[in-house]
Amino acid sequence: MKRIAQLSIMGLVLTMGLIQAKNLDKVRIGYVAEPAHGLFFLAQEKGFFKEQGIEAQLLELSGPDGFSALTADKLDVVTYGSTGPLFYIAKGLPLTIFGGIMIEGQATIVRPENFEYYKSNDLNIYKGKKIAYVHTAEAEYIFKDALDKAGIDWKKDVTWLEFSSPTEVVEAVNKKTADVGFSWPPHYSLAVKNYGLKVSHYFSEWLPRYTCCRLTTTTAKLAANPDLYKRFLKALLRAYDFYRTNEDETVKIYTKYLKIDEDIVRRETYTDHVADSDPDPLKNTLQQIWGFIVKNGDAPKDFVFDWDKRVNTSVYKQALEETIKKYPGNKTYAAALVRFKKYDE
Repeated sequence: MKRIAQLSIMGLVLTMGLIQAKNLDKVRIGYVAEPAHGLFFLAQEKGFFKEQGIEAQLLELSGPDGFSALTADKLDVVTYGSTGPLFYIAKGLPLTIFGGIMIEGQATIVRPENFEYYKSNDLNIYKGKKIAYVHTAEAEYIFKDALDKAGIDWKKDVTWLEFSSPTEVVEAVNKKTADVGFSWPPHYSLAVKNYGLKVSHYFSEWLPRYTCCRLTTTTAKLAANPDLYKRFLKALLRAYDFYRTNEDETVKIYTKYLKIDEDIVRRETYTDHVADSDPDPLKNTLQQIWGFIVKNGDAPKDFVFDWDKRVNTSVYKQALEETIKKYPGNKTYAAALVRFKKYDE
């Protein structure tokens, strides 16, 4: 009888486990393969998504089609640079930004023999030079604003060479087609390793804590299930604290998912800290990026951005407050609240 009772209990436990697994809410996440998107990997590996009743499906993005997949109900969250969702919202797509995944990270790359020249902080050195870039990435707008402030006419004094990917930018610099290239991780780290190119500047020097990849979903999905997206952010906040306090294991998990050299992951994430992973929406700095886009003439004429509708900060605030309540002595979350009050309220 005792054996039968034990088997019955085991069967009940297994059944409850299956029921719980079936009750998990599936969230399909489109991410970009770079270290700063690693909070997704941590939340998956450390069980933070499951803690929040979420079955996360991680799908690597290879182009801008993620927005189409989002509106076609093939994805629930996408994580492109700030300019991506802003432009698609301006085109009429019903999207809402509800958090972030990456801050800063973009850099200028040059050939090694030109490094001493381009490490100067005098922007006049770019006059007459050829710059390779991917149009509408944050780097373009941040740099053009910096040139404006330095009194340099970027339309006349600089030759802009547009490419479709950071890989092509790297090739242009390496083959001397361009003098300078604008790129982002891990592409410039791979360029340093594979071609001996040099990083001469990070764009955070011209605009500290600028927003890069944002967490974006459809406005309808967020309105229909704000609790799901709140739990999603709570999982990322747990991952954020882990990333801030467990360097070695974080590097190993990132390396497992990205399949690039561990030294590149460690350098970008911790040693050089070229980018930060942060789930905060950072609404104010997002508005600053949009201001650069408008000034550059790339925004649709007469378009008025509805910031309250298109950037939701309340879901993140609730997620953060509930996380602080559960972990009241946690310094990571306390600092995150201070940052939220500075950049979002």
